[in-house]
Amino acid sequence: MFNKQKKQTEKTLVLTPEQKAQRRKKLRRVSVSAGSLAVTLVAVILVNLIATSLTDKFDLNLDLTSNQLYQISDDTKSALSDLKGSVTITVLADEDDFKKDTYYDTVYKLLNKYTQLARDNLTVTYINPYTNPNAVSKYSNLASSITTGSVIVSCGDNTRVLNTSDFYSTEASSSYSGYYDVTGFQGEQALTSAILSVTSEETPGMYVLQGHNESISTSLSTLFTSAGYTANTLNLTEEKKIPDDASVLVLSLPQTDYTEDEINLIDAFVKNGGDLMVFDSTSSPTDLPVLYSYLKEWGITVNSDMVLDSKYNIDEATDVLAQLTDSDANSDISDSDQTLVAPSAKSLTAQLPDSTTDRTVETLMESRDSSYSKVLSSDTSYDSYDKADGDTDGPFALAALAQYTGNDKNGQVFVCSAGIMMSDDLMNASSLMNHSFLNNVLGQMQPEVTSVSIPSKSLSSEPLVISTTAEFFVFLILFLIPVAMFVGGIVVFVRRRKL
Repeated sequence: MFNKQKKQTEKTLVLTPEQKAQRRKKLRRVSVSAGSLAVTLVAVILVNLIATSLTDKFDLNLDLTSNQLYQISDDTKSALSDLKGSVTITVLADEDDFKKDTYYDTVYKLLNKYTQLARDNLTVTYINPYTNPNAVSKYSNLASSITTGSVIVSCGDNTRVLNTSDFYSTEASSSYSGYYDVTGFQGEQALTSAILSVTSEETPGMYVLQGHNESISTSLSTLFTSAGYTANTLNLTEEKKIPDDASVLVLSLPQTDYTEDEINLIDAFVKNGGDLMVFDSTSSPTDLPVLYSYLKEWGITVNSDMVLDSKYNIDEATDVLAQLTDSDANSDISDSDQTLVAPSAKSLTAQLPDSTTDRTVETLMESRDSSYSKVLSSDTSYDSYDKADGDTDGPFALAALAQYTGNDKNGQVFVCSAGIMMSDDLMNASSLMNHSFLNNVLGQMQPEVTSVSIPSKSLSSEPLVISTTAEFFVFLILFLIPVAMFVGGIVVFVRRRKL
């Protein structure tokens, strides 16, 4: 009985020719499928490796950020296409370490873009300062400003050093005292300005006047140095003269008045073609009678009031949101969608007597129609910034530019009654126009000096806004097609199981 069952089992294991053919056919399909899968995997890996290599070499990334973090501005493209000399950029770091660093990775990509745009006139070299000390020794004169990761921009004998703080904008941390949060990437502004600076044929001087408790923000000073100026200080009560290399004098937030002798030196400087920039922050024009009397000669009267705006402001009514006038001087930035902030401002009156024929004056920045002003005096105090009876309705001039026309040297005087607008926080904010505005004013006053103003690009995460049509295609690609492929795979699998 057992042998009979065994013979029947053995008999069932014998395949007919048709069954053998079906099995071979099935095995071939499995082999072809496995081979196709293997080939596909290898192809995908190869394509990925090639794409990665090409992306690193030719920068084939697709930038979907709202502020175009990884795109180059037209200002930079123009500057690189018109380079007047051969620029060498030396990075004091191993290339692999530099591009893998949390902060320098973005700088590395930026440098690649620059070399692509200026292949013939710009080269980038990476030097590991620890393994190549001899190569670094030629920068010994820069020892106080260089460190590992420094980016040294050179053209001939001109050199600029850029470090991490030059590439990123920061603000005081709200969580940890004494710490700063990185808020934006300003690498393009820093790098393009450095290139323009080292390729400039002349180096104009900017002098901040001292002796009257003046103070200047780091951002305003950097605006000058980025444009190729040397930043200096000058005390006219001690020096008694203005240096020959001075192109711009800056009176930055003075707290005590100037002497008649100082004003006479300043006046002669302007009428000889020099430019004067005044940033005011005093609570009353009576604090600086000599200076304000001199500015009035240029058609710019500083009024004894404070400008407020309960509707258009940041945080409170004193932080007024200002606007550009339709002056030709603002034409280069008039189409910007950024906002001007003019905190703690007084109103200006920009007007010359009809009898004055050797100078002109115009308003560049003003408050909005919703603004109003309250009178200030030594014995005036207010419990509220809300508009009240007796307040004067706006708009008011907040910044004005005067020009001397008594000769062909065209010296100019710029006055801003909201001096705090050049503070670091406001100048570095990518959503604000403060940096662009002051850079444009400098460009109008010093047209022979090439400069750029590229806003810092915010590093905060922002949602990607897409249209209804785009939403459908995203849904199609990310959901419907994968689901259809999955269902189709199951159907094929079931059918093959039945074969």
